Amino acid sequence: MVTESSRRLRNSARGLLFGSVAERYERYRLDYPNELVDTVLSYAGRPVCTALDVGAGTGKATRAFAVRGIEVTALEPDADMARVLVRVTHGLPVRPVVATYELFRTESQYDLVYAAAAWHWTNPVTRWDRVVQMLVPGGVLALFGAPAELKDPDLFAAVDEIEKRVLPEDDEVDVHPWSIEEMAAADGFVDVEQRELSYVATTTAADFVGRLATVSAYLKLTSEQRVDALRKVRAVLPDHVDIDTTVHLSLARRVDHPVR
Repeated sequence: MVTESSRRLRNSARGLLFGSVAERYERYRLDYPNELVDTVLSYAGRPVCTALDVGAGTGKATRAFAVRGIEVTALEPDADMARVLVRVTHGLPVRPVVATYELFRTESQYDLVYAAAAWHWTNPVTRWDRVVQMLVPGGVLALFGAPAELKDPDLFAAVDEIEKRVLPEDDEVDVHPWSIEEMAAADGFVDVEQRELSYVATTTAADFVGRLATVSAYLKLTSEQRVDALRKVRAVLPDHVDIDTTVHLSLARRVDHPVR
C-alpha cells in the first residue's frame, strides 16, 4: 500500500469522517450490482483493462470491477478505511493508495475512471480537467451512487423531519456537488448520458440505522448527539423497511484526439 503524508491528508475534513467507522461502513454500506459493471463496460465498447477508483472507501465498487479482471488503482484518503480496503480486496488486482484525488501523482492513464458516491468530495476547480488528463483517449468516466432511501413516503417524511432538526448543514468548504450539466460542459468529454438501474431491497430497521451511522452528516455529530439522532430515527421505523437502492449512473467518454 502506497502512503502519502498522513498529516496533509488529516488536514482535509473529508479524510477525518469515515475512518472511525470503517468496519461499520463495510458492514452496512450497499454492494454494487453486477448490472452496474455490465452497463459501464458496455458503454465503453472497448476493452477496459485499467481503472482508477476515486474515493474507494472500503472497496464496495473496487471489488465489483476488480473481479472482472480489471486492474484497479484505488484511492482512499483515510488510512483506517484503506486498511479495510486492503483486507477485502486481497487476491484481487487492486493497488490501494492512501491519497486524495488531488494529491495523487501518476504518469499513468486509465481506460476507466470512476467514483462511487465520492465525486462531491473532489475539488470543483480542478476535477474535470484532471480526470480528462488521467483518461486514455476514448476512456470512460463513470460517476454513480445509490442513495438507499426509504421507499415508503410516510417513513421517508418522518425521518426527513428528524434529520432537518438534528443534523448540521453541509459545509460548502468540504462538499462540492456536481451535475450532469457540469459534466457535459467540461472540455474533453463527449457522449455524456445518464442511466438509472432500479432496485428495491428489504432490510431490517437496525441495518438501515446502521447505514445512517456511517453517513457524513451523522458523523459530524458528537457521539451523544449521534446516538440520540439514531434513536429518534429507529423509533419511527417498523422492524423491516423497503429501501430504494436505485443506482444513478452518469457516463462520459474522453474525446479520441489529444487534449491540451
